[in-house]
Amino acid sequence: MNEEHINSQPTVLLCGHGSRTPEGAAEFSTLVENIKKRLPGRKIASAFLEYGFLEHNRPGIMAALQGLYDQGLRDFIIQPVTLYNAGHTRQDIPEILARFQKKHPDCRLQYGAALGLIPPVIEAASHAALSVMPDVAAEECKLLLVGRGTGDRMVADQTIDLCRRLHMRLDFGDSRYCYYSENAPLLTTALTQAARSHYHHVIILPYLLFSGHLLSAIYREVDAAREKYPDFTFHKAPPLGMQDFMTEAVIAIINEVGG
Repeated sequence: MNEEHINSQPTVLLCGHGSRTPEGAAEFSTLVENIKKRLPGRKIASAFLEYGFLEHNRPGIMAALQGLYDQGLRDFIIQPVTLYNAGHTRQDIPEILARFQKKHPDCRLQYGAALGLIPPVIEAASHAALSVMPDVAAEECKLLLVGRGTGDRMVADQTIDLCRRLHMRLDFGDSRYCYYSENAPLLTTALTQAARSHYHHVIILPYLLFSGHLLSAIYREVDAAREKYPDFTFHKAPPLGMQDFMTEAVIAIINEVGG
């Protein structure tokens, strides 16, 4: 691929939420590196794929865009690395982009969609759950899909939809959704109900991209349930972001935006 073709392609800016923990930030950086290696049909120069965090980390999105602009780049695909089309994706990032566009009207900004429930995301969730699957038949296990909790009904419904799809796909004996906060049923209630069922293996799948304080809080509640209900085995699945399918999910949307 020649240099002229590389320069004709939009620069991709991956926008993450950011993390208060080093683990979460490192996981996002790993995802970025995986995308650099696997972005199909592109030779990736170091300046062509940058990432900016919305909060908690640096560089910020505005600073990252300005840095790329100062290198002479004018054509961008802005891709949010978020599961939901919620406040950050729907409002916060577009507001930042609008301010940048006003300052630099000679730029073209194309904005990608949230990851949602495209097929690679469902694959990633499936593999995360199966990664902690005990050596028993699936019908002997119960799945608890844990959403973060939100006042946005559309976001809550996405958790319900994913739970339904995983149940049909993985053939667990029972699959339930719950939330860490705000929405019912809460995780604490769901764990108690699971301990009253006849499923002795309960798989806890956090519907999150990366490690962080929320994942740690979910795991603490699971650990408390283990102590309270020693006759049941609670299996803690990892978040989705480090599954190979999440790399494919982000790439799929970038390719869709870039034509």
